[in-house]
Amino acid sequence: MKIFDAACEALRRLRDAGHETWLVGGSVRDHLMGIPIEEIGEFDIATAALPAQVEAVFKRSFAVGRAFGVVRVAVDRHWMEVATFRTEADYRDGRHPEEVRFATSEEDVQRRDFTVNGLLWNPHDDEIVDHVGGRDDVRQRRIRAIGDADERFREDALRLIRAVRFGSWLDFHLDEQTQAAVRRQAAGLTAISAERIRDELLKITTRPSSRRGDAWGLLVSTGLAKHVVGITPDEASVLDDAPVLDALRHRHLELWLAVVLRRAEEDGAPPARWRRVAESVARRLRCSTEEGERLAALLAGRARYRGLTPDRPIRLRLAATREDHHVHEDLLNAEGDADQILDILARDRAARGDQRPEPLLDGRRLMAAGVAPGPRLGWLLRKVRARQLAGDLTSSADALSWLGLEPAAS
Repeated sequence: MKIFDAACEALRRLRDAGHETWLVGGSVRDHLMGIPIEEIGEFDIATAALPAQVEAVFKRSFAVGRAFGVVRVAVDRHWMEVATFRTEADYRDGRHPEEVRFATSEEDVQRRDFTVNGLLWNPHDDEIVDHVGGRDDVRQRRIRAIGDADERFREDALRLIRAVRFGSWLDFHLDEQTQAAVRRQAAGLTAISAERIRDELLKITTRPSSRRGDAWGLLVSTGLAKHVVGITPDEASVLDDAPVLDALRHRHLELWLAVVLRRAEEDGAPPARWRRVAESVARRLRCSTEEGERLAALLAGRARYRGLTPDRPIRLRLAATREDHHVHEDLLNAEGDADQILDILARDRAARGDQRPEPLLDGRRLMAAGVAPGPRLGWLLRKVRARQLAGDLTSSADALSWLGLEPAAS
């Protein structure tokens, strides 16, 4: 049984038990947009049944948020969430409501974020109920907040970025009043955890259909950019950045960040300064160590690549032997600076047989210097290798010194 069939079966069981039940949210929106059912991967179910009544209908079920009326149920091999219609009030921390009350389907829709996500659908007879004008907004390709936009964003400030995400995912525009409310409430993003913001950025930058240049333009024009990455570029810079972002072939958050941060330092700034920019943004977004290293390598590497000339063989060789050189080439291609640089790299690789330098350190050297076996040892080796390929470390002694280690006595 496919996930859609399982969702329809769950809906049928609840309706047969006498409970008003609908599919709600993104699946309804996508269905109206003509997206094939097999390409819709998630189906949200909302019902008038109370949690105990939901559990009585399904043999395999358990409550995951009883106070919010959320129960996970199994149909065939598929698990899905069934939520009781509810209203919420008093979002004192910008995310969690202090008061939850079970309600009607119309009241439930009114608490949701955007009209295109507030449609109710019974797939058995294809009935769609629209209390908020979402159907017309889908036709008009418009993202519009339900009810008072300022209030929706104060309830959960992450909705500010979600508005941008849905716009970029669906190629929809923001309703004027909604966009104005995003600008007014932008500072509320400071109350949102870095992890939640980063997750939204990942969804924007990695989804194949996402218009990444438009997303950046919206983040800047609404004032969200300074709260997300700590910079506010001018309009001309954004117009330059958008086609570069859309031209990127690889869909990595770090690559997107490397483009939007490329003016954070002046042209010609040394790689070390670009690394500091990367480290600052990686801390702000709570990126993993690996993500932070990749961003630093991209920004520092970009500075090196743009300084390549045929008479600088050492820098050329270090840049050309990067293990992730294809991602760097993607960035250069998107910026339109690649042809001459890639020709230099290709000629140098051909002359050397594209051989990569031997690692400066191995596990035995680190253990001899006092590093215990385990995950940290591998992590240190990866950090040294990244700095070696970026050209920052050129000898074993340099590498050990950078790690704060003394070489083993011979």
